[in-house]
Amino acid sequence: MNKEVLQQIKNLQFGDLIEISWLDASEATGRLQQADFDTPVLSVGYFLGIKGRRTRHVVIAKEIINNAKAFHYNVLPIGMCQKITVLARDRLDRKTKRMLKKFVRVSMAKLRRKDGWMYAEGKNKKRLH
Repeated sequence: MNKEVLQQIKNLQFGDLIEISWLDASEATGRLQQADFDTPVLSVGYFLGIKGRRTRHVVIAKEIINNAKAFHYNVLPIGMCQKITVLARDRLDRKTKRMLKKFVRVSMAKLRRKDGWMYAEGKNKKRLH
């Protein structure tokens, strides 16, 4: 795992607007000698936390709809992340932030118990139980 990425994750706070460069899985047909297995992806979203028991993942909220009544989120394996850049600190308005924290606390209860769920708030990482 990339040590620089792990350090970048430690400095993230809930609601930071981040850009993640990562490698995705891919599928292709063709000749093996012409294959390019790396599939670089650039994702941008609001940092929600780290989840996972067997493999840790960075969770970001992307398209936030109607003050977080609905949103699209990505779950990216940390081992596939190449670089994380903070574009802006704490960019969520109070209402949206509260709704997203409720999602973490309530909607992902199964993930909290089984797979583990952590998020950063300030300088202290907290485990949600």
